[in-house]
Amino acid sequence: MARSFGPLFGRITDVFTKLDKGFGGRAFYAPLSVLLIAAAIAFMSRALPARWGFILSEFDPWWHFKTATMIIERGWAGFFEYGSLHDYKSWYPTGLAVGKVFYPGVSFTLAFIYLTLSSLGISVDLLELASILPVVYGVLAIFITFLLARYVLGTGPAVASALLLSMSYAHISRTHLGWLDDEALAIPLMHAAFLTYLVSIDEKRSLKSSAALGLLTGLLLGYTGATWGAHRFPIMLVFLFTALLLFMGRYRRQFLASYAPMLASLAVILVSVPKLGLSYLFEITLLSGFMVLAYLALAEALYRFWKAERAVIFLRAIALILLVSTLALAVAAVVNLPGLKFLSVVLPQLRGELVIIASVAENQAATWSTLFNDFGLTLLLVPFAIFLLLRRAREGDVFLVVYAVLSLYFASSLVRLALPTSPVVAILAGYALTELLALASRNLSPPRGMRLRRTGERRYLIAVPLIVLMLISLQYLPRGMGNTWGFSPLDAAYAPSTISSSSIPTGRDFVLNDWLRAVEWMRNNLPDNAVVAAWWDYGNWISIVANRTSLVDNTTVDNIKIAKVGYALLSPLNVSRSIFKEMGATHVLIFISHRPQTGATDYPRLLYYGDESKWFWMLRIANQHARELGYTPISEVGLLGPNRDPINPTNQFWTNTTLGQLIPFKPRQTSDQFGNIVTAHYYEEPRVEGYRLVFSSSQPYTSLAYVYIYEITD
Repeated sequence: MARSFGPLFGRITDVFTKLDKGFGGRAFYAPLSVLLIAAAIAFMSRALPARWGFILSEFDPWWHFKTATMIIERGWAGFFEYGSLHDYKSWYPTGLAVGKVFYPGVSFTLAFIYLTLSSLGISVDLLELASILPVVYGVLAIFITFLLARYVLGTGPAVASALLLSMSYAHISRTHLGWLDDEALAIPLMHAAFLTYLVSIDEKRSLKSSAALGLLTGLLLGYTGATWGAHRFPIMLVFLFTALLLFMGRYRRQFLASYAPMLASLAVILVSVPKLGLSYLFEITLLSGFMVLAYLALAEALYRFWKAERAVIFLRAIALILLVSTLALAVAAVVNLPGLKFLSVVLPQLRGELVIIASVAENQAATWSTLFNDFGLTLLLVPFAIFLLLRRAREGDVFLVVYAVLSLYFASSLVRLALPTSPVVAILAGYALTELLALASRNLSPPRGMRLRRTGERRYLIAVPLIVLMLISLQYLPRGMGNTWGFSPLDAAYAPSTISSSSIPTGRDFVLNDWLRAVEWMRNNLPDNAVVAAWWDYGNWISIVANRTSLVDNTTVDNIKIAKVGYALLSPLNVSRSIFKEMGATHVLIFISHRPQTGATDYPRLLYYGDESKWFWMLRIANQHARELGYTPISEVGLLGPNRDPINPTNQFWTNTTLGQLIPFKPRQTSDQFGNIVTAHYYEEPRVEGYRLVFSSSQPYTSLAYVYIYEITD
């Protein structure tokens, strides 16, 4: 019996030996093992919020979920009916044209996965599926970023970049459980498109292969465009990179073979997105792509009939002419420009024209503090990596340099763009670390025949990368475990969803159920025809989670209507009642954050996470559109005082505005333990003419967050 198994065992061993040699042995399995470790770290860190249940975080993810629900209700036909979807629970009384407002990618992907699983007889909870998908997208980004870095830089830098990205604060903050937003899906799609395009223009690639990969690139970029509002960046990055290589004199036929099908498939997909439509053909994004195509066609003709040196000189002159022409057409408004929101990323000075955009924290310009919070010490390695790449200057290197420089500029312009910047920071930091470690390794065991450096120099060369690694590692420790900076990626992930924490950063210690209680109360107690007026920040929770009609919401499609709500809240009671009645509102909701007295030397005070701080933006937005509404602008000095301090408004705010009277925590002067006069905020039972309190999420001094709902009386 033993003899009969011997030959069989030998054949099996031979098969595995051949497979091992085919894969490359240790050179394959070691990087694979580290990559799988990075993927496991990425999954576990991003799934930490599961402790508080599978629920969506922030505000926009709820709309993606709602849209997917509307598609699923219609079955597979829902994908074709997307453009005509309309929701009447928001933006009363007109409702919201869902297909014309949202990019379909996130909702389509969720609905497609759900319907496919249902067709296979696999039953899943849609909310749980929606909550876990961002984690899956985050892990997928690790693998695709590894492949992109490996193709351009090699296996070592790719492994390092995968590890760094798996624990990137900026990446985790928008790919953790519950963050079903467009960036999480767009990042792996974008990097896959970059990879396929770089592979397609390789000089060893056949023209047919280049065309096929170019087509795939167009499909991936099109998917990105149908998913992400900031899709203009990756698309124009590819256009710019292609034109730059031609300008540098690196043209070959693979460029045209890849670029033409890429642009064609991309254009077809983008104009098919209801939000973009055929008019997108005349926006500068796609028009610049067609101009680069013409540039490529000209290069093909010149290189065919002229010598390369002469062709390059002529192409450089044409490039300058095309650039000037494009700028002239944009200034003359002959071509369509992206909205002011997108232009303000390139020119942050324009953001002053968009008060409603400036009112959102994630739309603020970054500071050194926020950049360090997002990227940590890895950011300091990026300039060194850019230097190394420019010195080598291969095509992939040029691409990464352009990608990094533009990404970092946009991330410094807008805090929200730290996420799309995080992968390229991880790639360049991984490359720099690998080079530093390689330098140290060469000094520990130099190749035969190579002269050793002096002992002092060798110590420095070996110590530097070890110190850098140690410092980078410290920032990954959770707060309280050796990390005194407080920027741990684990802390970013290990927190309850926004609605579970009532928009207050409570950390992982406890949750605040006030908003959950509020939406549950509205769902169960408000009549179906109730219309709730509130500041736009809370509209999605009211219309989607509570399933009650709201006046305005987070889509901010009608700034005039938002300004009208803000004007009403900052007007006297008789004026606000008249405005709310005119708008059809039956109830008014406000959200207040307040800290109770915690000791004999402490005093109760507002925390300024709710409407007690947002009223300043209500004022600015209301006044920006007051004359369009036919209203008299509200006196800012009268509410802010001579110091223009929104934290300490004047008495007029508390006595002459509807919001000030609806807030039950009123200011009083008191003394602290040192005898200094301070302002404390104590609860007073609200008795507001024309408004009757019908719901309070918590009793006074028992929480940090309070949702109050008032019925508008006759």
